[in-house]
Amino acid sequence: MIEYFAALDARFLQTLYAVRDPSSVQALIWISELGRAWTIYGFAFCIALVLVLYRKYAYAAGLVISVATSGVGILLLKGLTQRARPPVEFQAYLEVWYSLPSAHAALSVALYGFLAFLAWHRIKNRALRSLVITLLSLLVVLISFSRLYLGVHWASDVAMGVVLGILCAWLGAWYAQFVHKS
Repeated sequence: MIEYFAALDARFLQTLYAVRDPSSVQALIWISELGRAWTIYGFAFCIALVLVLYRKYAYAAGLVISVATSGVGILLLKGLTQRARPPVEFQAYLEVWYSLPSAHAALSVALYGFLAFLAWHRIKNRALRSLVITLLSLLVVLISFSRLYLGVHWASDVAMGVVLGILCAWLGAWYAQFVHKS
């Protein structure tokens, strides 16, 4: 089974590398930056601060839980698995540390996924709510895809990051709802 996923990862990496072009690389590097740890932590801090100022403490705590548990999960899983990144010749730029799970994917799902939950509960206008949730979902997909296209992650790394991010966003949303109803 492991050989099957390793072969699938390699095939996916080689296919994206074969169609890569310089203008797309630069655009996807910019998109990828929206999932970088410091970008996510900065956005999360600012949004949590706004939520606190509006006295939406349960939502602020849920956001912090979502992003913080994702960060801790990433550190633990990377340290435990110690999976190497794809070969340097496939990477559009050099990334360091371990590959599994994709921190960009996990953190972006944790933050933008929680924001989608927040939009679902706080935006009354159906069209606007749908637009915001669609844009946040598209952002997560683009960030996750960028990690593959840039050759800095295996497909299974990104998949694991998305799963971790979903779990963390769910945990934050559950906490926010639990406290909000109490």
